[in-house]
Amino acid sequence: MQAHRYTPPKRRWFRWGLVGLVLGGLGLLLVQPLTPEGRFALSMIPHHAQAVELARILEPRAADQNLRYFAQDVARTQAAQIAQMRRWLPWWRQLTIGFERPSPQAAAAMGMASEQEIAGLLALQGREAEIRFLQLMIRHHQGALPMIEQGLAEVQSPGLPRRLIEAMGRSQAGEIQTMKRWLLERGGAVLPFDPTAMPMHNH
Repeated sequence: MQAHRYTPPKRRWFRWGLVGLVLGGLGLLLVQPLTPEGRFALSMIPHHAQAVELARILEPRAADQNLRYFAQDVARTQAAQIAQMRRWLPWWRQLTIGFERPSPQAAAAMGMASEQEIAGLLALQGREAEIRFLQLMIRHHQGALPMIEQGLAEVQSPGLPRRLIEAMGRSQAGEIQTMKRWLLERGGAVLPFDPTAMPMHNH
């Protein structure tokens, strides 16, 4: 008869104790507060990600070459900014940020397009796609400005994070004016947006 190896109870308790220490340490890590730039990144990364998505949808559909170049620039610039902002997050947030999406209510308050609006843009071509893109991206940029203002109020220390947030504000404010002009030239109207409905990020 084969003898079974006996594991002393103390070893079992030691193993469970070690597991408990690891899980407890991980739990403490997860509840650590984010830095001000980390909180900004947590809300702005999903916002930027949708701008990249909208720009990539328009690029093959636009009839106007300048608008195609603009879409390429938006996608390239905001993708690069996402990469920079990810560095402001702890590693465990970097692993989860791609799977976190704002609720439909929060997304609307930030000027983001709904799934139905994105599907509608996908169904358009040429001038109609250009008009719809401009409408959605103007509102999207308008939603970013209060987020940027809040980020600047919280990220007080001079350095790369604050400089990047300031650059976002300047570029998006300028792009809003450019897109409004293009939209007017195409006979489109700016979508309504209420910046006072903007939620405060409290991650």
